[in-house]
This record gives sequence, structure tokens and C-alpha cells, in this order.
Amino acid sequence: MYAGRYGTFREIIRDKKPLLLDGALGTELYNRGVFINQCFEHVNLSNPELVKRLHEDYLRAGAMALSTNSWGANYLKLRQHNLHDQVLQINTKAVELARGVAGDDALVFASVGPLGVRIEPFGPTSFEEARKVFREQVAALAGAGADAICFETFSDLSELQQGILAVRDISPDLPLIASVVIGEDQLSPLGSPLEWMVRKLDEWAVDVIGLNCSVGPQPMMNCVHLIREITDRPLSMRPNAGLPKLVDGRHIYMSTPEYMAHFAQEFFQSGVQFVGGCCGTSPSHIRAMANVLRYASATAAQTAEHVYSDGGQESRGDQGQEMERVPAEKKSGWAACLARGETVYSVELLPPSGISPDVVIEKSRQIRKAGVHAINIPDGPRASARMSAILTAVMIEQQAGIETVLHYTCRDRNLLGMQSDMLGAQAIGLRNLLLVTGDPPKLGNYPNATGVFDVDSIGLTNMVHRLNGGIDLGGRSVGAAASLSIGVGVNPVHHDPDYEMKRFEWKVRAGAEWAITQPVFDVTALFRFLDYMDRHQIRIPVIAGVWPLMSYRNALFMQNEVPGVEIPCSIMERMAAPASAEDSKKVGVEIAREMVEQLGSAVQGIQVSAPFGRIDLALQVIGRDRDE
Repeated sequence: MYAGRYGTFREIIRDKKPLLLDGALGTELYNRGVFINQCFEHVNLSNPELVKRLHEDYLRAGAMALSTNSWGANYLKLRQHNLHDQVLQINTKAVELARGVAGDDALVFASVGPLGVRIEPFGPTSFEEARKVFREQVAALAGAGADAICFETFSDLSELQQGILAVRDISPDLPLIASVVIGEDQLSPLGSPLEWMVRKLDEWAVDVIGLNCSVGPQPMMNCVHLIREITDRPLSMRPNAGLPKLVDGRHIYMSTPEYMAHFAQEFFQSGVQFVGGCCGTSPSHIRAMANVLRYASATAAQTAEHVYSDGGQESRGDQGQEMERVPAEKKSGWAACLARGETVYSVELLPPSGISPDVVIEKSRQIRKAGVHAINIPDGPRASARMSAILTAVMIEQQAGIETVLHYTCRDRNLLGMQSDMLGAQAIGLRNLLLVTGDPPKLGNYPNATGVFDVDSIGLTNMVHRLNGGIDLGGRSVGAAASLSIGVGVNPVHHDPDYEMKRFEWKVRAGAEWAITQPVFDVTALFRFLDYMDRHQIRIPVIAGVWPLMSYRNALFMQNEVPGVEIPCSIMERMAAPASAEDSKKVGVEIAREMVEQLGSAVQGIQVSAPFGRIDLALQVIGRDRDE
């Protein structure tokens, strides 16, 4: 059995490694000029370069297993094109093309679809005849060296059973994936309930149970929990890119790569081991989905290595062993205060929008004199173009003599750039990092800019946690354990609290050491979040984000245009009452101070924003408006 960089199929199953599959072959070949009335599988012989290029595109996108172009290459379907005497040649060539591209970088899964006829009791084809047809195709695929046989898009379980028996006839040890079709009602096109089909596949001891085609990712996601109640076998999910819509006479699959990537992340984090795409998914979809694979397991370094390198080159260099980690209290003054249980205070200052840092440095000096622990430096907030947050932080620490908490977003850098920045931060002496995903460019003043989002904050936390163990992305030693204090963001008033809390737990598992909340105006919601942490035994310090409102107009803007902010009606009414601008500021500070007092010792710190650079208001909120 073939063993590439991931090991054999059996080893992957044993080690529970998440594996990203490729996307559609048929719809992509059609998009690349193969007419709908042609035999798509015969393209292996008539235009092998086209099939090869498609495989190459998927491999570069990050696919870790390539499907052979053989879905309909059985005797009965090929007979419709008068190609039934070429079963061996077409299937053998299908494996050869995929294997030639995969090399040591991916596995090869042999695709086998339904026969295209009804078998007993629904049609005239007998079980034995069906089994014989399957046996001919599977023998060709297995003989050419496929790593696994993948039965796809089956709605008749009796037909699928004959395919499984055919595989067992050829080799009892041949790895087998069995994937069925369901609708949004969780029934097969023949009306078979999903639960019954899963129970039968589990009984027949297939290696992997899967769903593919017919529906988009959301209906499949709804099935994962149900399947998990029935079987603990590995799962495979290959949804369509949504349901097709008729546009100018063509059926177009509308799901974007970003949408598919979101659900790929959901699948992996729900324990699905094999994730890919079916009709309508393209290399672009797979590339976006590849970016989320690295969240599937904080320790799956070998699996992640392939995706980190963009499906191309294997990491070089010696593999390192994790080193002894630097204790939190030795990382920085900020981290030491948190480790000792002391209350910390920080003030948020935006990086300059121009080329001079003088103003922000002078304000930082004033804040240091007021006895504040750190300056928070946002990284391109609301997708704005400002001075580098990293360089701003360096200048503040060096010239103002106060620690910074550097916000670092995933929006603008790929993984290699992020790792470079983290290594540079360690070398220059920046220690406190708040790792956030970042606002999409469309929210900012350059909406046509391209966001990278190679990973989100969960993946970035994983990466920095590895550096703190002395190991880089590819598992190589970086010479010494980094001493970066890892913070993450959390939104206690998220519109989907279950989703937000799941992500927060994943961040903590990935290595988060403390958290800063979004600006919170609803103290009750923040206490609910703290109760959730207590119930789920999440033991990291929380610093509450507080924002002194400047005016009713400012409150309206925050409420309607800043993602993740919810302002209670009672506060909106209080901000609407003052008659003058100065009175509005006083009410805003008063509201913020009340929140700080209500929170008391329930949180371990306060991050207060300085709206429009008004550090005097920020210092009033935390009672540091006099020199200490």
C-alpha cells in the first residue's frame, strides 16, 4: 500500500488525521470545455493533459487526496457511449493521471459511481450482474494502484452493497469509502432514512462513511450529530457548492469559496476527518477550505505542513523537539501582573494615520505617568490604512517607556509573513500580543483591497503557541522557546453566542493565555459570559473592553456600524438626554465608570478606549486622571 508524506490510508485513519479532499471533476471539466454530451471519463484518453491540469490545480490549492476521473467508468455507463470495451484502459489511465500529479504529496482515491441502471427489486439488473460490473471497474482501479476505493453519490443501498461486496471479492484489505446522497429532509432520493443507511454501512464495516452531492454544506452539517450517534467510524463530507441556479440558460453553483470554507471549518471542528467538495466546487473553493484545515488539530503538524506550503513544496530542515516553555510571569510586566492575579489597565491608542509618531508617543508618555500598565495598539482597525502597528508599538516601548499590547490581525498577511512577524516581535522585544482575525477590507476606506485571511485567530494562536515551544510552522526548531504572551478577543454580545463561545473555547485550547472583550455596554451580558467560563472551567484572565461614548451620534455609530457592539436602550436614552457636547462626554464617562465599578473584581483588567484620541476621558474612566 502506498505511503506518502501522510502515511498509508490505514495510518491516517488510525491517527485520526484530518484530510482535505479535492473538489468537482465533472463540473470543472465542463467549465473547461468538455461538452455535456461527451463521456467525461473518456477524456482520460482523449485529452489527458486537461485532466492532469485539473489535478494539478487541486493539488496546488491544498488538496491532500486526489479523486480519479472514473466516476462513470463502468461497463454499463460506458456502453451508452459505445466505450464498454475500454473499462480497463479508462480506469487505469484515471489512476495513472492522478498518481502522476499526486506523487508523494497526496493520496489517490478511486471514484466509483452508481451503475446508471435500476437493480432488483427496482429494476431488471440482478445483484450478481451489478456485482460483476463493479468488480470489473474496481479491479482496474485497484490494479493501477489507487489508495482507496471511494463509492460516491449512491441513493440505492442495495446497489452500493453490491459494490462493497465486489471490493471484498478483490481484496478484503482494500480501503473503502462509502458515500450516499440525501436531501434536505435527510432522506435518500429513494426515500431511505439517513439513520438506516448509516447503520447498514456501519454493519458492513466500511472504513469511512460519507455524504456527497445533492445538497450544500449546511444540510450536511445538520447530519453530523445524527451520524455520530450511530457510528464512531471516520466521516467524509463532500457537499455541493450550494444548490445550482439557472442563470442565462446555465446552472450555476452560487456558494462562494469563503462560504464553503466556513463550513469546512465547522466540519473539521465537529470531528469530520475527510472534507472536500462535489458539484460546483473548484480549486478556488478548495484553496479557501485548505486555510481552515490547520484548525482541525493543534498537534497535527504533518497534516498542516502540506497546507501551510500551499499544496506545493514540503518543508525542509530538521524537525525540532518542543522546548521548555517560558513561564507567564517571566514573559513581560503585563503577563507577570496577570499571573499574580493583579488588576491591569490599558488604554487603546490608534497608530498614526500619517508618517509622524510624535503625537501617539507623547500621549503614551502621559499614560505611563498616570500609572497605566500598557498601551493597546490596534492593527488597521475597521480595515483602515495606518502606520504599521508593529513599528508603532516598538517606538512607543522604546521612546515612551511603557509596554504595549499589540493587536495583530490575520487579514493582511499570509502564514509565512505572520510567522516572520512573530519571530521579529520576539527578537525586538515585543511580548504582548492580542491575536484577532481582523475586519474585512470592505468595511474600510479601501473596500477593493484584498484580504488574505490565510488563517483566522484560532490558527494564528496555534502558530504562536508552537513558537512558544520553540517549533515553527513546519515543525523545525527556531533555536529557543519564544516568550510571547498570547491574548485573544471575545465578544460576549455576539448575535450567535453558541458559535462565539465555541470559537473562544477553541482559542483557549489552541494556547490563549488571556482575553480582551469587545467594547461592552451591557454588563449583564458580560456577567453571562463570565458565568459561562466558570461553568465550562475556562481559566484564563479576562480584560473587559470599555468605551466612553462621546455623544449620542457616537453611540448611534457604534450601535449600527461597528461589528460586535450592542448598546442597551437605557444607555442610548441617557446619551440622547444631554443638551451640550461637553455634557454628553461627561455622561459617556459616567456610564463607562459605572461599568468598571459594577465589574469590580469579576474581571482582571480594563482596556479603555480613547475615542478620537481623548486620553483624558480614558484616564477618567479608570480613575487615573491625576499623575501618580
